[in-house]
Amino acid sequence: MPRSNFQFSVLSFQFSVLLAFSAPAFSQATFPSPTLTSVAPLGAKAGATLELTLRGTDLEGPQSVLLNERTIPLKSVKPNVFSITLPADLKPALYDCRFVGRYGVSNPRVFEITTLDSIDSSGTNAKPDKALKVSLNSVVEGCFKSNSPHWFSVDLKKGQHLTATFDGRRFDTRTELLGALLSPTGRELAHMRAGVLAFTATADATYLLRINELMFRTGDDYGYRITLSSAAPPAPKTVKLEDVRPIQIGQTVRDSFLPQGLPQVFDLPFKAGEKFIIAVRSHQLGHATDPHLVIENLAKDPAGKETLKPQAEVADAPAIVPAPSINLPSRDPSYAYEAKADGAFRITLSDNFATTQPYELRILKEAPKFEDLIALNPILPGAKTKGGEIGSANVPRGGIAALEIIAPNRNALSEPLELKADKLPAGVTCLGGFIGKGQSLGYIAFQASADAPAGASLLSGIPQSRFVCYAVADAARDNVLYRTAGAPALGVSAQTAPAFVQTEKTDILEVAADAKLDIALKVTRHADFADALKLKVLGLMDVTKAPEADIPAKAAAGKFTLDVKALKLAPGDYGFILQGPAKMKFRRGLEELNAAEADAKKATEAQAAAKKQLDAANADATPKKAELVKTATAALKTADTTKAAADKLVKDLTAKSAAKDATFIVYSNPIRIRVKEVAKK
Repeated sequence: MPRSNFQFSVLSFQFSVLLAFSAPAFSQATFPSPTLTSVAPLGAKAGATLELTLRGTDLEGPQSVLLNERTIPLKSVKPNVFSITLPADLKPALYDCRFVGRYGVSNPRVFEITTLDSIDSSGTNAKPDKALKVSLNSVVEGCFKSNSPHWFSVDLKKGQHLTATFDGRRFDTRTELLGALLSPTGRELAHMRAGVLAFTATADATYLLRINELMFRTGDDYGYRITLSSAAPPAPKTVKLEDVRPIQIGQTVRDSFLPQGLPQVFDLPFKAGEKFIIAVRSHQLGHATDPHLVIENLAKDPAGKETLKPQAEVADAPAIVPAPSINLPSRDPSYAYEAKADGAFRITLSDNFATTQPYELRILKEAPKFEDLIALNPILPGAKTKGGEIGSANVPRGGIAALEIIAPNRNALSEPLELKADKLPAGVTCLGGFIGKGQSLGYIAFQASADAPAGASLLSGIPQSRFVCYAVADAARDNVLYRTAGAPALGVSAQTAPAFVQTEKTDILEVAADAKLDIALKVTRHADFADALKLKVLGLMDVTKAPEADIPAKAAAGKFTLDVKALKLAPGDYGFILQGPAKMKFRRGLEELNAAEADAKKATEAQAAAKKQLDAANADATPKKAELVKTATAALKTADTTKAAADKLVKDLTAKSAAKDATFIVYSNPIRIRVKEVAKK
């Protein structure tokens, strides 16, 4: 089913960075993994057959696209262009579109399914006299290939409404659109503000719509998809300070913030011994908001007059420790409380950004478990990057891969979480994962068999995923844009893993808080990989302070010592994983090379047969000799041409597929430890 509550946000922080790991000798993301940078068109009607242009890297061996959980076959038309037929039963919504090919699954881009007809703007409508005719209740689709504006004309009757809407962030593009509606005489009548242009015609006329990219930027990343609606623009929301609203433990209020930052007020009664969490969700739902939560103790004095005493004032959620690989803070506040006596809270909620965006106020009896989990694509170890990376969610054949899982809004009352996922790709097993009590970060791992077929599927059990929209080399020079999507997809790469690491014991390992824990490791290596491995502990502490496991070159076993006392781990259960880089020779395009070599062999055989045919024709003593020689000569010429082309293709592909060093991610299985109290003497 489509995600009606499609959560999308692009949050740009001029100085935001991705936290990575220390080991500066290794470059980032050199192993093959599909990356999708743009999709065109950005949407279509259900049941339509269309040509879909996909751009990015490692888009080899195309199989299909995933629209959420739906798999749609791809048929190549030309490089980067594919013919697809959309299922007729797709519901109108925004979908996560992912490419699936030889090296697994790509990051998602947004694709819209709509009931409206689409009109393609090729860019030839760069002047008013070349304006493209459009109509109401349709969609205009295009991409800025030059810095010229795109012009459109639309016929409106007196009193008819035109509402043109576009949000580049919603469609996962870099485009920031400017738009203006002009009268037939060229006078500007309305402008696009915050992605919306609203106009009511004062006379029957043909009006001109001009759009351009804000900074006149061009390229495949600067597409747009504008909906032209005849619906009247929504009336401004009336500012109304409501009376205090009652709310109960276990209840969720879904509403919108009042304009101008005005507060909404709720009263929450509770009984002694009750444990509950007051949580706000708005920023996490993809809205550019900053909720502010004030909690006061509500009581009455002997005269019956209400008295209020401060309890807490919460603005942003606390930082997640250890920090996830994407440094993306949450501006949604939450507050956990255990009542010592009967009482009541007065809750005041407002938006510091003074928007009228939606929010959810949730009074939870217990910490949320799975509905808030967010998956992040892992990245390779390396020096602290100044930019942002898209990462990969693909497990190579015969290897282990992991997704980083964030559990926001957790607190000291939050119970441990066992991480699970279902609906896996063929040949893949989920190894599970763990987030300890009160902790907010963990890893869920997957293992692919040596013969797992290349492919992908949408995982169940983890409702959200978060991505960097575009790789950025330096966040100080370019904003890092983030996107919150639906459930993560996991892919299988046809590339074989260099190695994977397993603990000899897979049960919970126990250790006293003042002791050291020796963990025995087994290493399964690819035949071509013999290097030493240096693996970092992820998920236990700040990665810069995390211990490492060193495995010698060619070794099939190793030992890892965890100094619990030095790490100051409090008694409790913990989960972590080992991750590190491995360099191995990689040959790209072997399938194409093998096919070309097979064709070259056939061409050689055909050439030899043509030569024999010519020899036989030359030896012929009948009156047909001249005709036979002519035919055989033509056949040999064709065979020579075919063989030359086949040999050239083999030569070109051999050079292209030359073995090169690539840096892969090596993982261990998830590791669980239980730190016990120090025994009293």
